[in-house]
Amino acid sequence: MFNAFALFRSLLIYGVCLPLAIFLGYLLSSPDDSTNAGIVLMMLGVLLLPVILRHHHPFLVLSWNMSAMAFFLPGKPLIWLPVVLLSFLISILQFTLDKKNAFLPSGPVAFPLLCLGLVVLVTAELTGGIGLRVAGAGSYGGRRYISILAAIAGFFALSAKAIPGERANFYVRMYLLAALTAGIGNLATVISPSLYFIFWLFPPDFAELTSMAISDATNSGAVVRYGGLATMGSALAVFMMASLGIRKLFDPTKFWRLAAFLVFCGTTSLGGYRSALIFLGLVFMVQFYLEGLFRTRLLPILSLSAVMVLAAVLPFAKHLPLSVQRTLSFLPIEIDTMTAMDAEGSVEWRLAMWERTVPEVPHYLLLGKGYGIDPGVFEMVEANNMKGFEPFEAAYLAGDYHSGPLSVVMPFGIWGVFGFLWFLQAGTKALYRNYRYSPPELKGTNTFFLAYFVAKVIFFFAVFGSLYSDMPWFTGVLGLSIALNGGILGPAPAPMAETAVPRFKLITITR
Repeated sequence: MFNAFALFRSLLIYGVCLPLAIFLGYLLSSPDDSTNAGIVLMMLGVLLLPVILRHHHPFLVLSWNMSAMAFFLPGKPLIWLPVVLLSFLISILQFTLDKKNAFLPSGPVAFPLLCLGLVVLVTAELTGGIGLRVAGAGSYGGRRYISILAAIAGFFALSAKAIPGERANFYVRMYLLAALTAGIGNLATVISPSLYFIFWLFPPDFAELTSMAISDATNSGAVVRYGGLATMGSALAVFMMASLGIRKLFDPTKFWRLAAFLVFCGTTSLGGYRSALIFLGLVFMVQFYLEGLFRTRLLPILSLSAVMVLAAVLPFAKHLPLSVQRTLSFLPIEIDTMTAMDAEGSVEWRLAMWERTVPEVPHYLLLGKGYGIDPGVFEMVEANNMKGFEPFEAAYLAGDYHSGPLSVVMPFGIWGVFGFLWFLQAGTKALYRNYRYSPPELKGTNTFFLAYFVAKVIFFFAVFGSLYSDMPWFTGVLGLSIALNGGILGPAPAPMAETAVPRFKLITITR
């Protein structure tokens, strides 16, 4: 029998698919054009819309720490930014259509985040607006506002739905191991140019720094710093602490675990970043305490072993790679003279910037400085065309104070300080409640997240911090913890005792 509907459907499919295939083929004929590649990816996104609607939440978790770039968008932002926007909008749409898809309860953390976001928006409005040069604005700095606001939106997107208990470990692995993509950029110095299209998605920033360092080292003996490898080593070390815990790392029957952990820490030191190794040490110590291991014999054994290893290795510190020596330069050891001078110069650079910045803090207490930058002044400072400017002047103008407290109070004043401290207090309390009242299957994960967050707070104030770059870190940990636990946990309700009601007996009254 003739089926008019099936014929019409076939004609419609061919009428849409054939012209679309021809158009995509034409675009792919010029693969070097990033605009064409962007159009192709957007069309594929439309075709994958059902998959995105169903799996946007795991995509968000995977992209959060990924060193991937949305090269087809203006400004080439990191991939997590558009994914946050997409996931946040989908979560709102799903809640609008079905009230059963309500966001998980997170009021104690949500309120300070909203207040901090309001401070950011008001400050931006009063200091010249959110200027995006890629959108034709007359100032720099908009990307940093966007990073903070996207981190706040990302918290709500991450905590929009609960993660099933059987998939909790899978989500934690995705979140932590996505940072391994930072090492892909280092491949630029070793792979064939025919594969350079990979770096459209994974920018070779670390590879460029490493290549420049190698070139400089050839002529001047400078430190070669492998930033991508350092990030990979740190991600793997953190992953082992999250998946195994400190207790299982020192299981004598599985000695390879500790050996692998030490190798990953050693890989982290190849970047030459003292702060990276200090942060790993902070996470280790806080988690060691939270697991109650300070009451066990592991504490004296570990302390004695650390002293013995340092006594055996430190005399040979000068023979280690220069990047490792620079990482260890915060210890009282003898290292290469040029490397020591490089590390000391970095410290002096920071101290000089803080000496310049701290006296200006009272001027920005009521209304912060914001992130707006005059492009003309910034470009002249970078070109060293203005007399009297110090080496740190470009970083100062950009708001890179290399200090956590200054990165809050200078751009957003006392209101930003109140909002940020409120957020940290609420976040620490939420993670502590999830740790204290954790179900057995999530005990290790919740212990790690609390240690991870507390260590980052200490690191932010005492070592190094930057509000616009660290906010995604803070909100990511909190949002994922709330999603894993289905909210902020509390004590289990005490069982209600049932009152026994005596049975009534009918009494026969005889007259």
